[in-house]
Amino acid sequence: MNMYISVKIRHSSGKVVKSFHFTGVHNLDRVMLWIWRDLFVVMLADGTKRQKSAISDMLDDIRSQFGWNALKLLLYGGQKCKLH
Repeated sequence: MNMYISVKIRHSSGKVVKSFHFTGVHNLDRVMLWIWRDLFVVMLADGTKRQKSAISDMLDDIRSQFGWNALKLLLYGGQKCKLH
């Protein structure tokens, strides 16, 4: 089923930080990968030593659930690389 989906991620102030618009539930992975990427950036920038040490296990969990391609997509916030 190709249902139109619109997702808006807002800051606590109410300002839209990121919005996604796509067709098909299978594309919700893009939203999750963007959220995970943002989480990893915050953890690396401001996280404790314990939080930073958990990142490799978290990446391994993502790889085991979604495959190696998901890690590549994670780097681009769920978007496909446009270097071609």
